[in-house]
Amino acid sequence: MAGPITQRAGYSRIVGIAKVVLPLTALILLSLVFLLARTIDPTQAIPMADIDVQERARDPRLSGARFAGVTEDGAALTIATETTRSDPRAALRLEVTGLDLLIEGEGGETLMARSENGILDRGTGRFEMSGGLEIIATPGYRLTSERIVGLLDTTRVESPGTVSGLAPAGEIRAGNMVLRTDSADSAGYMLVFGGGVRLLYQPEN
Repeated sequence: MAGPITQRAGYSRIVGIAKVVLPLTALILLSLVFLLARTIDPTQAIPMADIDVQERARDPRLSGARFAGVTEDGAALTIATETTRSDPRAALRLEVTGLDLLIEGEGGETLMARSENGILDRGTGRFEMSGGLEIIATPGYRLTSERIVGLLDTTRVESPGTVSGLAPAGEIRAGNMVLRTDSADSAGYMLVFGGGVRLLYQPEN
């Protein structure tokens, strides 16, 4: 009878030891995982970020905005921007960068312009472009100016300052310029130069 009792006693001791050893082993292994793991410094990721989160929170802006509509005289007007932010002083006024303007008349006339900066004011129905301004208009004008202003609901674009560049007949320079509807042809548009226009005629060869 001593044999089976001794075996059961030995088995009980093994089970008792296992109940103590196994949890301790698990704790040791878990501790090693945390000790050997590489410590992560959250500040190391900040220099690699392309966006300043705090700056965006203070100055929210929209990237790649696009505005399109039709003016009262039937021209299609499209404005695309790289970034757009609202003016805290005027809810309907937007300050933009990388502004592209396209006006397409019903008769096929086009005016394209690009500037570094601009303003869209829905309250007054106007837009403004400035900085590195380039203007391309039919039938063969390629011009530069410091600033242009225009209307959002009517086809009218004006450069109040000096305009210079290439015209169909040669080089042109003027004190101001206006793109407006042609009073003689309600479906057409015309470029009007003023303020001492100088044209350097270049005849075709």
